[in-house]
Amino acid sequence: MKPLWQGVLVGVFAYLLFMVTTAPAAKIVSFVQPQGIRFSAIEGSLWSGSAALVDVPPVQLTHVRWSFRPFSLFVGQIGYAVEGQLQGQKVEARIGSSFLGKPYISDVRGRLAAKDLPALLGQKQLQLSGELAFDIADVEWPGSGYPALEGTVIWSQARVTAPIELELGKAQLETRIEDGVTRGKLETTGGTLLLQADVEMKGSGAYRLTARLQQKGDVSQAVAQFLSTFAEYKDGTYQLEWSDSI
Repeated sequence: MKPLWQGVLVGVFAYLLFMVTTAPAAKIVSFVQPQGIRFSAIEGSLWSGSAALVDVPPVQLTHVRWSFRPFSLFVGQIGYAVEGQLQGQKVEARIGSSFLGKPYISDVRGRLAAKDLPALLGQKQLQLSGELAFDIADVEWPGSGYPALEGTVIWSQARVTAPIELELGKAQLETRIEDGVTRGKLETTGGTLLLQADVEMKGSGAYRLTARLQQKGDVSQAVAQFLSTFAEYKDGTYQLEWSDSI
């Protein structure tokens, strides 16, 4: 009898899953609206659908489409492949939840104009140029605050234009997640100031940077003054420890 009951349970589960995933997505979302997330112009079903806007402050995704990943069921998850646009650039990710209700976000890939990053971080005085390419393998999002990230971010033609001017060439950040905190290494090449740094950022937005810098070209007077004021110079290298909050 045991195999029969197993078959019945599998059949019931499959039927319930089919009913839920083929239901109109707009109606389902209206009942289970996630806190802090806003959807606009939802079409289709939970199996496959779209939304004109998904607002997850401070990020707004437009032209969002999702599709159910049935093979995720075999690893105890309910998973979706999602793609949309962030500031006009394509971004894609995998999102979902375990059967126990633990949500996850992974494989987040896309590009972003560097000039748009300060607005997302709420840093109005900072101005950047260049392009960011990100490949985030894992995201741990706390109940509030900033997420912890594991992955790679590459900043090409990296340049700070305000509050100081600084050519960085190419910057690459490799991060990992440790106890809900983002830690990693940042390195720049090809600019007037070469940087190697250990970085740490907490969910509260507090960050710490321990950097080693070498001047390889002419820098602005403002940069030179900053280094002479806040960094220690020894054997051709500036040593800088900096902590703040975004």
